[in-house]
Amino acid sequence: MTLSREASITGTADQIAARIRGEIESGKLPPGTPLNQVALANRFGLSRIPVREALRHLTAEGYLDYRPNKGAVVAGALSMDETLEILEIRELLEARLMTHAATHLTPSILAEAGESLRTLNRAGPDVVAGIHARFHTILFAAAARPHMVGIINGWRFRLAPRPEMDGRRKRDFATATRDVHRRLIEACVESDVKAVQRCVSDEYAIIRTFVGRSFAIRARGRRN
Repeated sequence: MTLSREASITGTADQIAARIRGEIESGKLPPGTPLNQVALANRFGLSRIPVREALRHLTAEGYLDYRPNKGAVVAGALSMDETLEILEIRELLEARLMTHAATHLTPSILAEAGESLRTLNRAGPDVVAGIHARFHTILFAAAARPHMVGIINGWRFRLAPRPEMDGRRKRDFATATRDVHRRLIEACVESDVKAVQRCVSDEYAIIRTFVGRSFAIRARGRRN
């Protein structure tokens, strides 16, 4: 894919990463697209140093794969084993993160999370994934662990339903996690760390069930 020159941005690695990340999520840069540092530097009117750092960030987040002699390319679909490994890592981090958050949630944060949850429960299939992410991110913020949050959320796109997953299944996932989310809010209100950790574990169990179904559907599609 040719990257045309565009108006320069101010040049921090985070801003470059945000631009490329958005293009990957929108499908403008599909899986397998090579990202050449020189071409990107010319496109943004910047030196290669912030571009190189941005590509490192995106590789760490799972958006890019680095291949010897080829450089960075947009990552493709994860295997079942890779997906389960990432879920295991995220569950461990999220349990730790919510342990920190549970005792630092203010009434205003809880109110915002509660409103986000009500929005999630009413959300349509086109927006449910984004609102689900926002609900958790509101709670995460109380932990004051931005790097942990970055790691957890950084893998969210790779684990999210791909475009071929229909809206009904996205909505089914939100319905399946509704009771867990309700219990999570209640545990947070009580600052009950153990209950919060159980909710994290219960939600990841549901996620694994849906991931298993998704891979089974994908496998049937390849056979047909």
